[in-house]
Amino acid sequence: MIKIFSLFLWTSILAFAGEKMAIPPYVALSGFIIIIGLFFWGVYKAVKTQKTIYALAMLPFVLLLAGMFFI
Repeated sequence: MIKIFSLFLWTSILAFAGEKMAIPPYVALSGFIIIIGLFFWGVYKAVKTQKTIYALAMLPFVLLLAGMFFI
């Protein structure tokens, strides 16, 4: 629960820090929440059904991690 609170704290700090972002903060936060949700759904479905096709749902999360590495 504390991770969710810290996520909202940092998002609000970025929103009001006066920095010019390429995309609005609410779009970035929405995309992040969707990617995290898709990741956990993919893990759940892959474990429950034992089908590896659901592992592709984790691809956006891996791409997000790679993107953050190069930023």
